[in-house]
Amino acid sequence: MRNNQEAETTTLSWLQTTVREVLRLAESEEVAGRTLRDLAATSLQTVGVQYRVLRESSVQLEMSELVGDATVAELAALIDGRAQNAA
Repeated sequence: MRNNQEAETTTLSWLQTTVREVLRLAESEEVAGRTLRDLAATSLQTVGVQYRVLRESSVQLEMSELVGDATVAELAALIDGRAQNAA
């Protein structure tokens, strides 16, 4: 079983890749410390991120959480917290 820090690192890495893919950003684009709004995500792209999170982690993020002030790193921590609560 992974410890919490490993889980957070893995989820953050996965979410960064997912955000880059959905928003069609370069691999070198820094996303962890930025919000989806900062990254200029369209509403359709935001729904795409929401769907991928649900499909891959079974965690539902609300649209308000995705378009709010949470950075990608904070969203990853939120996913981990909800996944642990569901387990």
